[in-house]
Amino acid sequence: MLRKELDAVRLRKGYNFNSAQSIGIIYQDIDENFYKAVREYAQFLKSTFEIKTVKALGFVDAPTKKIPNYQQHSLEFEYFELADLNWYGKPMRGIESFINEEFHILLDLSGGSALPLNYVLKESRASMKVGVKGTMGERYCDIIIDMGQVVGIDKFVAQLNQYLSNSKIR
Repeated sequence: MLRKELDAVRLRKGYNFNSAQSIGIIYQDIDENFYKAVREYAQFLKSTFEIKTVKALGFVDAPTKKIPNYQQHSLEFEYFELADLNWYGKPMRGIESFINEEFHILLDLSGGSALPLNYVLKESRASMKVGVKGTMGERYCDIIIDMGQVVGIDKFVAQLNQYLSNSKIR
């Protein structure tokens, strides 16, 4: 069903962390430590590169009654859950404002294996989408980072910082 969806109408343009003014982050909620790592990375981007807007959207693969306490709505960090999906895994609620926002860069920190987040990745109007090679979501990305056998958000973030802090990327 995802392949049948139309691609989002968007203006593709290259950005780096020094030229971007807005960044979107999508992630799958794994545990509280992962959530904190994503929040810390969002703060790092804001403070280090002076990015005005950093928003994140997480997918919590749990029923409403089992949503972790640390997942709270705020202006910059939101989530959607199992109850927001239709019968074939497409998010129907909780993503509209995020996918319609024209981020300069959209970072896929989910690892590309969560089908609902791949819908968000595909439908996003972000100018530049960045993901990991060898995942389901790589086909919707403009920049694909090959992590090889290395895994973990800290390693991926290090690669993102190395590539996207390069001012030659435009």
